[in-house]
Amino acid sequence: MLYHYIDINPFLLTMGIMPAIAAVLGISIIISKRKYLASAISFLLPLLFITTNAETFIMNIDAWIFWGTTYGLIAFGIGKFIQAYR
Repeated sequence: MLYHYIDINPFLLTMGIMPAIAAVLGISIIISKRKYLASAISFLLPLLFITTNAETFIMNIDAWIFWGTTYGLIAFGIGKFIQAYR
C-alpha cells in the first residue's frame, strides 16, 4: 500500500489526491489525442494503495473496481468537458 511508505491518511489519498490525479489525466487527453488512455490509467490508480500482495488484492477487488471506475469516469468526464469547450 502506498500510504505505508508515505506518512499520509488513506482517506486523504482516496478522496483528495487520487481524484486530482485522475483530473490531471483527464486534462491530458487533449495533449495525447488518445481518448481512453487516461481513463484506463485512472482505472488502475487504486492498485497503488489497495494492493500489497495477492491475498489483499483478491480481498479488495471490489474496492478496486468501484474506485477504478469512479476515477476513470472522472478522467473521462473532465476530458470530454474540456474538449467540448476547446
